[in-house]
Order: sequence, then C-alpha cells, then structure tokens
Amino acid sequence: MTDLSQDQVEKRASIQKSATIWGVIVGAVVGLIALWILGGQGGAVRYGGAVVAALAVGGFVYRASFKSGAKSALCEKCGAAFSRSRSGSEETLAGSEAKEERKEQPDGSTEVKRWTEEVYDVVDSYTCAKCGDVTTNAYQSTRRKDETTETIAAPEPETTKTGKSSASGSSGGKGAAKGSSGRGKGSRS
Repeated sequence: MTDLSQDQVEKRASIQKSATIWGVIVGAVVGLIALWILGGQGGAVRYGGAVVAALAVGGFVYRASFKSGAKSALCEKCGAAFSRSRSGSEETLAGSEAKEERKEQPDGSTEVKRWTEEVYDVVDSYTCAKCGDVTTNAYQSTRRKDETTETIAAPEPETTKTGKSSASGSSGGKGAAKGSSGRGKGSRS
C-alpha cells in the first residue's frame, strides 16, 4: 500500500481513527463489565480477565470497523483502496404531512405535539479519486419541521343549578357521606 495518493492516505487515516475510537470505547465497556463480573475472584484473575476481555473485544471491534470502512471506500470499478469518497448530495422534497401526537398528563391535562413531517428523496454521489468513476446511492429521509408543544388544561368540573360544584361534596350529591344533608358537621337548624 505504498502507492497511495495523499487523498487515499487521508481517507485511510480517517477510517483508522474511527475504528480505533470504536475499539477503545467498546473494549473499555467490556473490560469494566468483566471487572464487575469477576468481582469475587482474586486480584490477578479479576484484573487479568478484565484486561484480556477488553483487548480481545476491542481488537475485534477495531478490525470489524476498519474492514467495513475500507470496504465502503473501495472503488468497485478499478479496485483502488481508500479512493472512493462522497462528492455530493442532492435532496428533493417528496412530500409533507401534518402530524399530531397527544399524551394524557397525570393532572388530567393533555400535551399536544404538532409538527410537519417532510419526506426527502436523497441521492448521494461518490467519486473515485483514481479512475474518476461516479456512483450514486438513493434513499429517503424523514425530518420533523416546525414542532410545537401545547398543553390543554383539564376540563372544569360541571356545576349544578345552584352554582356549586358537584365534585366538591357539599351539595349532598355524589361525594357526600350517606345520610348527610350537605350541611357542615355538627350544625343544627
């Protein structure tokens, strides 16, 4: 791989950096989990097992990530390694639709979210740095736009003809104790 151009070297370094970051992150997480799992073992077994697990999984993730990145940067026409890079992207609005989502709140109110959902047809183009071959990838992308949130208050309790709320229990209605006349406790008329 000594015949790589400057663009190819930069592309390879970018893929290698990304693969290294993923390998270190996943390896560290697995190492910490192994350290926790081996908590009842002796110090050498516990720390040694955690290091071995972290290195094994980190190395596997690095290799898998690097291989995937290198494969996506390989020109299908001329076979040049690390030569394919994104050269452009074109988005076309395919449609939009008004959407609404309602969620009941514990206090009886309703939270209403409204937005416009836009669907775009996207065409990405990739160019080979060595042979100049251009390939395209078409897909759809969905985005939310103009999202608003509104809270609708809980409905007021119904009132009776006397103007008192039937939910308060003071009118002798639904909430009153059996046999109560609706007057205060211990009052006489």
